[in-house]
Amino acid sequence: MGSGSRAASCLCCPFKCLACGLFSCLCSILVSLLVTAGVLALILYFVFRPQMIAATVDSASLAQFALGTPASPALLQYNLTLAMTVRNPNKRVGLYYDGVEALALFDGQRFGFAPLDPFFQGHQASTEVKPAFGGQQVLEGDVTQANLRTQLAGGAVEVEVKLNAKLRVKVWAFKVPGPRARISCPLSLPVPAAANAPAFKPTDCKVWF
Repeated sequence: MGSGSRAASCLCCPFKCLACGLFSCLCSILVSLLVTAGVLALILYFVFRPQMIAATVDSASLAQFALGTPASPALLQYNLTLAMTVRNPNKRVGLYYDGVEALALFDGQRFGFAPLDPFFQGHQASTEVKPAFGGQQVLEGDVTQANLRTQLAGGAVEVEVKLNAKLRVKVWAFKVPGPRARISCPLSLPVPAAANAPAFKPTDCKVWF
């Protein structure tokens, strides 16, 4: 009865049976592609074993970091240079860094911006980058200004330096778009000419995509 009913149904509505067959075929193909892609991704992971990049601020020099002028009490005048090392720990993956930019922030407020040249890192390679920030910027908020004055009196200021870049991944001769790398470096910087200023210590940065 079941076979006869299906046959009769197909005779009455052949287009319906054709559509069902095509849908079933497409579903089978889609499942096969997903399984194949999953297996391929797993194989590539075990072959290449991608690792997170690492970054360290090796040295930093704060030549000027003064708040306030007679004309503008909230004006921050700054001159900051630093040397960073960015490392690619991967054994089989090269990395292109495009659209590289560095930012300097105090108490969450950005006061400095420095575009940097793009660069390439081969397998297990390290690259030194040297952002430099100089100029002046108004610091908003009485609390932020008071916080900076307190830190200046204490001999060290807490500054965050960020490095952002769009990655491209090189595997053999192939280059594919990668994620956007975001590097954050919380720094404690000695105040210029402060007698009680502690020496700067190399600082590891946080990296995420």
